Amino acid sequence: MIIFVCILAYLAAINLIAYRAFAHDKKCAEANRGTLRDRGGTGQLLQRTPEGKLLFYAIIGGWAGAKYAQQKLRHKSYKQPFGKQLNDIAMIQGIMLCSITAIFAFLLLAAPDATARAQIAVQERLRVDAPPLISLRPPAARPAT
Repeated sequence: MIIFVCILAYLAAINLIAYRAFAHDKKCAEANRGTLRDRGGTGQLLQRTPEGKLLFYAIIGGWAGAKYAQQKLRHKSYKQPFGKQLNDIAMIQGIMLCSITAIFAFLLLAAPDATARAQIAVQERLRVDAPPLISLRPPAARPAT
């Protein structure tokens, strides 16, 4: 159970980081739009987040935050190579999640646990070797009528 909570905490954190990275990149893109870019370099440009870093956040588990930011902030929604790569990441992660779930389900359902196997062995042994069971208790007294 604690592993499940840790995984959920990690996914929440990485999705928040991905969303914030998209928001920062959008803010820098809008700020840089009005800056003059002359040869003298007098205009200061804000450092944008590289696409590789945004995709990296999506790969390590922040796909939902990245996709939500892309839709809500309308950031990089018209860049089709980037959008396709983001959707490909989601597809690969979905396939991996389904595969892992199927493997665990197979392992849990296919092999009975040790106690069930021991009970089956005892029942088989009783069926073959043991004489019929005879109670050692005296019969219960009947109530007087």
